This record gives sequence, C-alpha cells and structure tokens, in this order.
Amino acid sequence: MPTHAQTIRRALPSLRREGARPWSPTVGNVKALILLAPLVALLVGFVFYPLVKLAIDSLTSDHGLRNYSDVFANASTRRALYTTLIASVIVTAITVAIGAMLAWHLVTVRSPAVRAVLWLAVLAPFWMGTVVKNYAIILFVSHDGLLNDLLAAVGIGRQQILYTSGAVVIGIVYSMVPYAVFSLYGVFAGIDQSLLSAAQSMGASRIQALRTILVPLAMPGAVASAALVFAISVGFYVTPVLLGGGQTPFMASVIQANILTYYDYGFASAASVVLLVVATAILGIALRLVGRERLVRAVA
Repeated sequence: MPTHAQTIRRALPSLRREGARPWSPTVGNVKALILLAPLVALLVGFVFYPLVKLAIDSLTSDHGLRNYSDVFANASTRRALYTTLIASVIVTAITVAIGAMLAWHLVTVRSPAVRAVLWLAVLAPFWMGTVVKNYAIILFVSHDGLLNDLLAAVGIGRQQILYTSGAVVIGIVYSMVPYAVFSLYGVFAGIDQSLLSAAQSMGASRIQALRTILVPLAMPGAVASAALVFAISVGFYVTPVLLGGGQTPFMASVIQANILTYYDYGFASAASVVLLVVATAILGIALRLVGRERLVRAVA
C-alpha cells in the first residue's frame, strides 16, 4: 500500500503537465486584509469603541474632570480600590505559584492516569458557571464547611472565613488557576529538561538545578502569567459580592452601585477608567521588566 508521500510524488508530474501552480500556505496582502476584516470590526465595535467612549464620558459627564477627584476623595471608593489591588496581588502570587506547580507536573509526569487527573482538576472550573463555582466555595469555607472541619481537626478551631477577604481570595484563585496553568504549560514544555539533568550531573542538587536553570528560563512566562491574572482579577464582580458581602467591596461593586443605585454615571465611568489604567500599567510594567520580544515569545 503506497504511503502518503509516495501518493503525492506520483501526482506531481500530472499536476505539472496540467499547468497547476504549487500550493502555498501564504496569502497576499489583499486576501489577508479581507480575512482579518471581521476580526478588526469586532475589535473596533466591542473593544476600542467602548473604551474610547468610556474615557470621553468620564471627562464630559456630570462634573467633567472633577469626576476623577471625586473618585479619590471618596473614602469608600479609596477603600474599595485598596481592597481590590491588595487582594489581586495576593491572588496573583498564589495563582502563579499553584499554576506553576500544576503546569510543571503536567509536563513532567509520566503516568497517563495522573496527567488525566491533573488536567481534570485544571479544566473543572471552566466546566462550571460563575455562580456554581462561587457557591461551591461558599460550601467549602462556610462555618460547617470542609476548610473549618480541617481547622478544627488540627486544633485551630472554626474560623469566620465566609464574607471576608480570605474567602474572596480563595474564590478568585480557584477561577484563575487555569489561566496560569495554560500560560505556563507552554513555557515549561518548551524548556529542554536535559539541561536539568546536565546540571545535576555536574553536582547540583535538584533544587539548585530548578533555581538556576528552570526559574530563569521560565521567568518571562511567569511574569506574563502574573500580569494576565492580575489584570483579570481586578475586574471581578460576582465573586466579591457572593463571598465577601459588604465587608470586602471591590471596585467593580462600587462601579455597579454608582450606575444602578446612585445613577452617577460620570463617577462610575471615572472609576472604571482608573481601574483600567491600573491594569494597563501592570501590563506595561511586565512589558518593561521582561522585554517585548521575550514576553511575546512566552505567551505565544
């Protein structure tokens, strides 16, 4: 039975006799622009236009430029911004650490069964809706939940975890771990593991090999992953409402209240721009620390 390559070689002479041009994977500029047109239209209509309109509205609605001074002069808004940033930093650190461990084990584990279980744990949050995930966390951190059962078993005693910043952090981490795993899995998969073996053969311990070989090579991907997790975490709304209640207001909750409760759209749009600028600044810092080429290569 002829192989695929033999079939192609036999067909080439007849194609040349019929004057057929060889197939090329590249397309011309005009065709490329036509293919990109729907994507560009979607980006303009659903990303760039809303962002530009939001920025314009924050400067022209209600009090104009004073909307921004009102945002920082309001004590509750400052508290919400502080809570959002601190919680997002903690979420980012925990998420990247857990994501790195899971991604590394997914790359290095040899057992197909263990790999399947790990992938199931990573993908499970994507298979559940936002409300379902948060109610699962409520059951986990409630007074009679599994976490308090563990604390009671080790002698610490039951704690009030629900409706605290800790519950919000746990909920956001659970939602964001897959993003960290997906971005770091490709980074770890592209690292030659023989470098670790070579380092150990030269007398380095496994910890030293990981610290001196793996960490520097994976650092651009880790920074890119951290920037992605942080930028998404600052915009969480449902999780802080369900798990934090009124004790841990996030900026998204403040923005929603000013739109639907106080009807202060100018204040809400200014607060949204502030949140957007913070997320963009974090991405810019990551770009500056790692470098554009290394960052693009890490997330590609």
